[in-house]
Amino acid sequence: MAYDRKWFEEYGHVRDYKELGKVMTDIYFPRAVIRERIAEGAKVLDIGCAFGYFLKCCDDYRLETYGVDISDYAIQQAREITKAKLLTHDINGGLAMFVDNFFDLITIFDTIEHLASPYNLLKGVHRVLRPEGKVIITVDNLHAIARIWKRGKWQGFREETHLYLFTPSSLKFLLERSGFEVTRLETPFNPLHRSLQRFVGKTGLGGQIWLAARK
Repeated sequence: MAYDRKWFEEYGHVRDYKELGKVMTDIYFPRAVIRERIAEGAKVLDIGCAFGYFLKCCDDYRLETYGVDISDYAIQQAREITKAKLLTHDINGGLAMFVDNFFDLITIFDTIEHLASPYNLLKGVHRVLRPEGKVIITVDNLHAIARIWKRGKWQGFREETHLYLFTPSSLKFLLERSGFEVTRLETPFNPLHRSLQRFVGKTGLGGQIWLAARK
């Protein structure tokens, strides 16, 4: 599948991805960088970086930024807003372009479920992370309340490019098998009030899995 401008426009993702700018600023960046205490000057790689909104937040925090995405169109859009070193690359082919023990933080937001082998990617991520480096992953939660009431209309089922679906326990198992120590595992339901987010996160029934792990 060609993830070109036509694909983004036909499926409405240009609008959706632009709306993600605020989500990245208000939710993803604080959770991934501030809460995980990523130091100024750290090297950050965003795999599946799309239009570069998360990397822009990292630029502003004075991190050294890198991004890869399968879509050349998305990379062109990202170049407009981020200083990151960007590469159009199908990560099913691995991360051979990066040296061992290089990155302090690698983020993989809503991406591994599209890959032929999430395990192979995570082994590559483990290789290029520095000792004690962190990886943060988000995916749809197969145990979500929304899946129960939406059934076949649930977004995890409707997205034709999804090859895998994860529960919190299966994602944790995959990370551990890939050599990581899982340090945080949550299931946030972002539209809810903050107090309810904490409750739903503990039940394992939120719409998203948020996992942080250490090499």
